[in-house]
Amino acid sequence: MRETWARVAIGLFLTGVAGGVSAVSAPAETNVIAAVETYFGGLFDRLERVAEKGPTAESFRALMKPEVEGLEGFYGASFINSDWEIRAVYSRRHALAVGYSLTQVKQLDAFRKKMAEKPAPQLSEPSNGGLMRPSLITMRQPVMKDGKLAGLVSLIIRTEHFLRAAGLDACKAYAITCDGVEAERKGVLGDPHKRIVIPLPSTEWVIEYE
Repeated sequence: MRETWARVAIGLFLTGVAGGVSAVSAPAETNVIAAVETYFGGLFDRLERVAEKGPTAESFRALMKPEVEGLEGFYGASFINSDWEIRAVYSRRHALAVGYSLTQVKQLDAFRKKMAEKPAPQLSEPSNGGLMRPSLITMRQPVMKDGKLAGLVSLIIRTEHFLRAAGLDACKAYAITCDGVEAERKGVLGDPHKRIVIPLPSTEWVIEYE
């Protein structure tokens, strides 16, 4: 009896492999593009609403609260002054970050230059995760006053949540390249595989997946 069930189990497994029953098809390129644009568009809308209210270090948390309460994938948010120094944070667990100058972060050099030349929303690439911190994606929205940059409001979300929203989490493999630098990868891509290029705020992402 055991041998009979074993043969049946093996037969079902081989049938599934040969027929592709267990395989998960990668989402269509148009679906991923739409999902990515919708996901980040919604988050930047939240930041824009806060920025339009002219937040300060003192008012930031109260203004941010209705935008991030219950927001899936939310990790943190901050108010940054025009010198790129963190002046307020939303989550009290990040209080030690207040006073930190982001000019010390070399990866932000190009973004600081762009913001100085032409203030506009910015999307950073997924950061490297580790044991103490997950992979994160940061968005920044300029706060303008009398036509000049008065500061920035920043929103940080977990990369894993973005991957689910874009339909990439179930893919066999994927790679995300931002402005020519690979930022996130899972598995090994084979040939052929799907490839999309998406212009996003102050950056361009290339997403390859299968």
